[in-house]
Amino acid sequence: MARLARLVTASALALQLIPRIGIAQDDKSSSKTFLTPRDGAIATTFLVATIGLSVFDPRIARFFEDTSLSHVQLGERLGNVFTHVNETTLTVGGLVVYGAARLTKANTVADIAFHATESVVLASLTSQLIRGPLGRSRPQETDFKDQYDFHAFKGFTNFKYRAFPSIHSSSGFAAASALVAETKLRKPSAVWYVAPVAYAFALTPGLSRMYLGQHWASDIFAGAFLGTFAGWKIVDYSHAHPKTKTDRIFLDAAPTGIVLSWSF
Repeated sequence: MARLARLVTASALALQLIPRIGIAQDDKSSSKTFLTPRDGAIATTFLVATIGLSVFDPRIARFFEDTSLSHVQLGERLGNVFTHVNETTLTVGGLVVYGAARLTKANTVADIAFHATESVVLASLTSQLIRGPLGRSRPQETDFKDQYDFHAFKGFTNFKYRAFPSIHSSSGFAAASALVAETKLRKPSAVWYVAPVAYAFALTPGLSRMYLGQHWASDIFAGAFLGTFAGWKIVDYSHAHPKTKTDRIFLDAAPTGIVLSWSF
């Protein structure tokens, strides 16, 4: 568990630098596209890392399923709590904060909450589009032995085949990354305090799903990448390309925004 936590958290922190580099080059070329060729290279790198991690999936899964271990006994109890921190609760929570902030004219809070919600939605939809066609079996369906059991397109219709990537992980890291990215823009010195707490909390929903036998370690890692990428990309792109239609509709008092419907 410690190895997985370090891998996911370190990757999330490392990704903080990537979107800013991409935005700087986008500005030079006056690019208005949301995704760039560099993003494809980044995704390929993390896909290779995910495949490499998948080799150890059964071994890691056993570490989360051995009820003779005290951390498993505690993890299963806490897992039933943190499993409720998912794309739905994060989206609804973000919208509630956004709505309250708009009513009270707290523009900064509204900006951050709106971007966090956008990030969760983007990461969740992307995860759904990936795991639907792949149809990867959840660990408990293969008795935690076959991490390469796939059923093409059954992920759209059967819960048992929606393991990769973890939508709990992607939504958690999307919200955390948006918060960290906004902090970086507004008060850079606070990032080193906000980031560890945000990413540690983002990791808990994914880990809870491993204790419940719902995901492999590579599912969590892939979800963390998707969420981190979505959070940083949403915030960086929004602030680098202000005055969009979404700004005028949802954040008319702040120079932010990206349309909820996006394309390649």
